[in-house]
Amino acid sequence: MDNDYHDLGNSLQECGRFDESVAAYKKAIELNPNFSWSYHSLGDVLLKLEKWEEAVAAYKKAVELNPDFSWSYHNLGDALLKLRRWEEAAAAYRCEIALNSDFAWSFCNLGDALTKLKQWDEAIATYLKAIEIDGDLPGIYEKLGDALGQTDSDLNFVLEQYQLQITPKNWEFYLQLGKNLAKYDRPKSAIIFYQFLLTSLPNCSYVSAELEELLQQQEKCVSKALEEDRALASSRATVAQKPDDCWSYYNLGAVLSHQKSWEEAAVAFFQAIEINPDLPWWFYYNLWEVFVRQNKLDEVENLCREVVAAKPEAFWPYLNLGEALTRQGKIAEAIDFYRTVSYKQSFASVISKRTGKMPVLQADTGKMPVPQNWNLKPVKVPNFIIIGSQRCGTTSLYTYLAQHPQILTPIKKEMDFFSWHFDRGIDWYLAHFPPMPSGEEFLTGEASPSYFDYREAPERLYSLFPESKLIVLLRNPVDRAISQFYRLTGLNWESRALDRVISDEIERLNQNPEYIIGEEPGNYLARGRYIEFIKNWRTFFPTEQLLILKSEDFYADAATTVKPVLEFLDLPGYQLSEYQNANPGSYERVNESVRDRLSDYFRPYNQELEEYLGRQFDWE
Repeated sequence: MDNDYHDLGNSLQECGRFDESVAAYKKAIELNPNFSWSYHSLGDVLLKLEKWEEAVAAYKKAVELNPDFSWSYHNLGDALLKLRRWEEAAAAYRCEIALNSDFAWSFCNLGDALTKLKQWDEAIATYLKAIEIDGDLPGIYEKLGDALGQTDSDLNFVLEQYQLQITPKNWEFYLQLGKNLAKYDRPKSAIIFYQFLLTSLPNCSYVSAELEELLQQQEKCVSKALEEDRALASSRATVAQKPDDCWSYYNLGAVLSHQKSWEEAAVAFFQAIEINPDLPWWFYYNLWEVFVRQNKLDEVENLCREVVAAKPEAFWPYLNLGEALTRQGKIAEAIDFYRTVSYKQSFASVISKRTGKMPVLQADTGKMPVPQNWNLKPVKVPNFIIIGSQRCGTTSLYTYLAQHPQILTPIKKEMDFFSWHFDRGIDWYLAHFPPMPSGEEFLTGEASPSYFDYREAPERLYSLFPESKLIVLLRNPVDRAISQFYRLTGLNWESRALDRVISDEIERLNQNPEYIIGEEPGNYLARGRYIEFIKNWRTFFPTEQLLILKSEDFYADAATTVKPVLEFLDLPGYQLSEYQNANPGSYERVNESVRDRLSDYFRPYNQELEEYLGRQFDWE
């Protein structure tokens, strides 16, 4: 009987029904409290729900019952890292490594804990071991480079201390290590390794040549640093001129984060929110990454709580608070705030769509009047989802649909649940949707362009909502890539030049054509290989549930393009008085040689797309 509950927990977890899975595992434990695997599995689902404390307790019981299972120690370390309990996390990873010394992530995560403890020498040795096992771990060279920049110890001493000698068998490993450090913008660390190699191989001309080239590049880096200093000086001057402007502080924080001045960047970002908390700060991922890195989420949470208490009818502060809570793993509490603001928005939207006017707050209570027999039911399924692609007009289409009398929108346009945030659980996702008035025919849907090119998104979405209708906008991939680049540049999320961006990505895709990164800058080319993603979606969803639109047609005549969208959604026609571009980009025309290079790259993918869909896009 206990195994039945354990198996049920496994099935529910695979379906993404995490809360029910937790209950099943707990029942299995109640019936058989000595079965370690139920505790481990419970820890796994709690980890997905970001309930770190409960996950720690489950994993600790698992290792108590079965101290020879390495994965329980590894996952325990992951949960402890989230709780910033660095020493305990390091101890858990060391236990795992003692049982299984071949898993690169164990060493990488141990290195992360050690850097938080400022134990730089051991962190360096640990990162080196991770790279030796798997040199393609995301971010590993940046982490090693940062640790090398912090230690006061001589590299030779560090290697000898942890028995990492250069030998005739492994010198090529250290040579490649130097190359990768240079490639991932850690030239000073690369120089350290090249110089170290030359102490053992003084006559190696190849290493000498690499070192010389790197030293020349360092001179260029000095010039770049001067440019960054000027950008920083300009940002500081803007803050001095506009001390009450939140965007002055945001841009200062972005420049500081580019320069890895994390602490000062966090101060600037916090000042931006403090000046104007009633803005959609939840959207700016670089801001949150800095807060996470600097352990500032508690301060942001407290500020948002103060704003919500002072302005209970506000909108964006609720979402910002929800983001702060979510990033801390306080999913259940975040859900409560999302549901509160979802109810408010649903009420206001329904009234405005019925009457054509926004509801007015009552003078005596400061609240909106609730009509009699007001009965709202939570959404269980989004009727439609605009799945992409990025910079193809998704924001404009979503904005036009939101104005239809029979569509109620969620509190965020982009939730990125089926791509980057699936581990937050289905309850977190559905909490963003407006509760629906019973007896009325409203539709709801979201727009997350990150879904289109995320490999696991089609299967995840189909497993939960197989009946949802999906809408795709496709733009000339050359224009899409350029637009994305300038969009991220304008947000201060991208600091490289366009030609460097293209070269870097071509090299990366040649090495790993499947690798799509998340929110950070990148994938200007990969995201334009539409045929690969369309095939992936067609594997799960039938043709009649997938509407593919050409962005150029949409930009030329939005009203005409929206008409088949409404037909696709089985909605009556609705004409807006104006179809404004909701998210325009503005930038100078790029050099023709750059466009030609991009056109050459995308041409075979475009041809395959046209053949597969049986329609012409005429992109050049």
